[in-house]
Amino acid sequence: MADTATLPPTATSEVLVPTDDGAGDRGSLEISPRAIERIAEVTALRAAGVLRQAATFGRGLPRAKAQLAGQRVQVGLEIAVEWGYPLAELAAEVRGRLTHTITTLTGLGVDSVSVDISAVELPTTGNRATSPRRVA
Repeated sequence: MADTATLPPTATSEVLVPTDDGAGDRGSLEISPRAIERIAEVTALRAAGVLRQAATFGRGLPRAKAQLAGQRVQVGLEIAVEWGYPLAELAAEVRGRLTHTITTLTGLGVDSVSVDISAVELPTTGNRATSPRRVA
């Protein structure tokens, strides 16, 4: 015959949720334009066909310039591209990647992203953004 004894109630834990948000008391977070510029430069290098180009004076490519206005940002980006990639499609891909990445990482709204292709180069192993392909 089956045992019909009742089981003791299980222990439950209470979760305390504060009723006062107090967000103003905790401070604020400011994201510098330079941080957004670095995010843009690194994100651009992840697109196939975008090359790192060293410069003798100043900064090489990719080079970004960000302008913040409250919770909105505008980004200008100069890149170097490997010969053989369709320029308009590559610029559109980089624009989309930048918008998504900046929004995801910072929570800021992106008003505009302009991508200028400043150089088109033949591929060499020294300026590839990713590791060179191995031929077996």
